Amino acid sequence: MLFTVGRSQIFLVSPDTKKVAIEKSFREISFCSQGIRHVDHFGFICRETVEGGSCHFVCYVFQCTDESLVDEIMLTLKQAFSVAALQQNAKTQSQQCDSCPMQQLHRLCERIEGLHPSKTKLELQRHLATLDNQEQASVFENTMVCGLFCLSPSLFPETQEENELVMASLRNLYEERQRSHQHTLSGDSKQVTVCTTVPALSLAAFYYSFPLYSNYVLLFVYSVNRELRLDSSLTLSPSSSSLPGDAQPQGFRRRASTFSHPPTPSSAEYSPVHTLTHTPQDPTAATKPKLVRHYSVSTDSPHQSNDVAALSTPSAACWVGESPLRSHRHSWRQQIFLRVATPQKNTEANAGGSGDSSIRVVPEERTKRSKEELRELWRKAILQQILLQRMERENQKLQASESDLQNKRLKLDYEEITPCLKEVTLVWEKMLGTPGRAKVKFDTETIHAAVAQGVPRQHRGEIWKFLSEQFLLRQTVPSRPPANDTPYKELLKQLTSQQHAILIDLGRTFPTHPYFQAQLGAGQLSLYNILKAYSLLDPEVGYCQGLSFIAGVLLLHMGEEDAFNMLKFLMYDVGLRKQYRPDMIILQIQMYQLSRLLHDYHRDLYSHLEQQEIGPSLYATPWFLTAFASHFPLGFVARVFDMLFLQGSEVIFKVALSLLGSHKPLILQHESLESIVDFIKTTLPNLGLVQMEKTINQVCEMDMSKQLQAYEVEYHVLQDELLDTPPNLNQHQRAAQLERTNQSLRQQNLDLLEELQVSHARICSLESRVEALAQSEGQLREQVSALEEEKKQLASTVTRLQDLLTSLGIQTTPDGLTLPHCPTGPLL
Repeated sequence: MLFTVGRSQIFLVSPDTKKVAIEKSFREISFCSQGIRHVDHFGFICRETVEGGSCHFVCYVFQCTDESLVDEIMLTLKQAFSVAALQQNAKTQSQQCDSCPMQQLHRLCERIEGLHPSKTKLELQRHLATLDNQEQASVFENTMVCGLFCLSPSLFPETQEENELVMASLRNLYEERQRSHQHTLSGDSKQVTVCTTVPALSLAAFYYSFPLYSNYVLLFVYSVNRELRLDSSLTLSPSSSSLPGDAQPQGFRRRASTFSHPPTPSSAEYSPVHTLTHTPQDPTAATKPKLVRHYSVSTDSPHQSNDVAALSTPSAACWVGESPLRSHRHSWRQQIFLRVATPQKNTEANAGGSGDSSIRVVPEERTKRSKEELRELWRKAILQQILLQRMERENQKLQASESDLQNKRLKLDYEEITPCLKEVTLVWEKMLGTPGRAKVKFDTETIHAAVAQGVPRQHRGEIWKFLSEQFLLRQTVPSRPPANDTPYKELLKQLTSQQHAILIDLGRTFPTHPYFQAQLGAGQLSLYNILKAYSLLDPEVGYCQGLSFIAGVLLLHMGEEDAFNMLKFLMYDVGLRKQYRPDMIILQIQMYQLSRLLHDYHRDLYSHLEQQEIGPSLYATPWFLTAFASHFPLGFVARVFDMLFLQGSEVIFKVALSLLGSHKPLILQHESLESIVDFIKTTLPNLGLVQMEKTINQVCEMDMSKQLQAYEVEYHVLQDELLDTPPNLNQHQRAAQLERTNQSLRQQNLDLLEELQVSHARICSLESRVEALAQSEGQLREQVSALEEEKKQLASTVTRLQDLLTSLGIQTTPDGLTLPHCPTGPLL
């Protein structure tokens, strides 16, 4: 599972199903913590809305591989929460009015937050001094009245209680100002009047505009809600406000609704503050939920007040949002009936017209059916259900096939450079349809000619698998298989240490292709699965930059598991994994081989690049690590992969040499390092279709395997010579010695190549002779077995004849001769 932290959301994505398992915004998360006893666990509590508009809280707990990963996740969550909160505050501050009365109250709350009660009292006195005489008298009167009758038995209440009462009076005063206040936004000369007829709306607007409301006022509201008597001249919360002119019953207020102490239905039922007044002036007043402030102990998670408004208590939610049907009292049997009964058309009008009816009208009972009718109805219902299930399965199959076709079209969305003719397509289809093709060795020249003429895009993935099978059949010496033979499905269930590096490179792999554009979409998740599985299969290589492009090209032309198998073939059988090893020695050898090819085939270009001190590593490294997939068009890359499956890794040298040689005049025109490298990296990949096809045709005709082998041996010898060369020689002497060594090595290479060719020819003749002898031996074995079978049959026949003669009284010798018969009478 992938746990992703975004700018304002978190995701839990399943790479197997390619779906998002959990998606939560920061505003829904109320608590996040690491495990105390199990430090490799972490979890968060978030709010979820259920049917009917009510909400409940759910805790999700996750287990990671180790504690360090949990620490990293918690640090990332804290940073993401902080950044989101800062961005939201900046957005809110740009839209608020600095002259709002409630904004002045908010600034006062910020100043007194956390102060000692005595210092808080001084700060409140300074603030009261800024008010006019009438407002000061009103605040003092309300404070003294509430102190006398509610909070303290003494004439002068305690300092803390007095501060709370002063804050309550100030809040009432500023709410009265807010009703008739005109907002003036910064940078805008227009003023917008927000005077409302319902006092609750002004406070609600304040909550939505200023999410960072002070703890001091809210704590004060909770304490007053517990003890203070409801007074018509002092409004403490939005839920206690009413329309002008409405009579409000007297009585004590219920305990403030918190998450740890929700209001009970019995107390809430008779509480006067829950009385809803429906007036034409404000149709939304009856459905507006009670605002409850929720304090999160999470790591600076940005809770917004519009989310806080949704966290109303369950009791308030059921009073405000209930349907008229549930507003009446029913017995528990009637409630069960109302939940399961199907609404009837003839009862809807009655139920809607008569608001006093407690339950709906039950339709009249139908006549009883006979057993045969019921059995027939059951049989018909069962058949219809079976038919429906079949239709659903067929519909799912059709949807799956349509989705597969759409994904295939999306994958193959690139321009083909070598259009495949119909005759060539028929040749490929004939070879692909050969029975038992994995064990049939096709003619090499036929395959080469077919690849040169083109590969049909719709069959390219299957053709690559066919070419890999032919490559393995032609291979005389089997390559070293991976030490880990775990199946692909089992590898996906394991965890890899390369996960972070893989996730970073997912967005960089073919960012413009539609199949890989969606962040953690189907394409990126499939690519992640392949790279993760290979990092577990080959721990020595793990994951290296460039592998994502190789796997991405394979994934565009075949399924996920087939792409993994082809990646394993390219890495182990073709030998690409050597250039991804941590030491990168093979990559250095490849750079030397490319330089030697330029030196032998394009001497002027080689001299020009050397003059500007441009080595192949400046421009050719991504060519080898990504097989030209990181810079060149996909149509050209697909043709390179066609040749790669056919000829092996030397194709990359051929393509590089052909590209540089065909653009040699343009490269020679540039006289600086920056312009040459920029031309090779940016202009060269944007060559036309004609030039791309010409390059592929040149690659099909080139053969440089012997030279590459000689250059590799030369590199190792030169490396040994440099290590053994005495340091007292000057540069000229060292160059002369290296030149002599080079000449001798060339002669040795030529001799060794000749011996190698002779040995190969001898090996081929011996192999053919061994094969002929094996065939003759098999034939002789068959003949011997046939003769032995015939001998057994003849021996059984002789035995039967001897038994027959004995039964007839004819005696035979061991040699099979018949003895003469002697009469029993006397001899004459």
